[in-house]
Amino acid sequence: MNRPSLYAAFGDKHELYLEVLESYWETSRQVMRETLAYDRPVHEALLRVYDMALDVYLPKGGRPRGCFAIGTATTEAVEHAKIRTSLINGLRWLDDVFEARLRYAQEQGELSADADPKVLAIIASAALHTLAIRSRAGEARAELEAIARAAVDVICARRPPA
Repeated sequence: MNRPSLYAAFGDKHELYLEVLESYWETSRQVMRETLAYDRPVHEALLRVYDMALDVYLPKGGRPRGCFAIGTATTEAVEHAKIRTSLINGLRWLDDVFEARLRYAQEQGELSADADPKVLAIIASAALHTLAIRSRAGEARAELEAIARAAVDVICARRPPA
């Protein structure tokens, strides 16, 4: 498809970017629903989320790419209100989906009764963001997996093996 065809379909580069960003969020929502499964312990579900993210951020045989939203929308959000809105909505959605899963884990006795699922969800999201940034910066997968495990240990109040 050449430039005039792209612009006829989407208007301009900005509108094309917004379409791609929205598609990315939709795909992310579908993947998270599948990956953040309620049929397994919460620590396993969280580790699956981070592992799946690392598969995307660090494709085999390809260059590190990180997360499309974290890598591009954060810089574009400063100048573009629609991108800023899409980004904050996506980040809030991510917090909400983590919070719902952590609340369920708490109801099942996997997290202590005094744990705050909202705060833990923000930590879970922040861990995902740092994996995206560090993967794009070239951090080794083993190091990123260690960060993910440490985040899950903190979120689930698990003591690492001595």
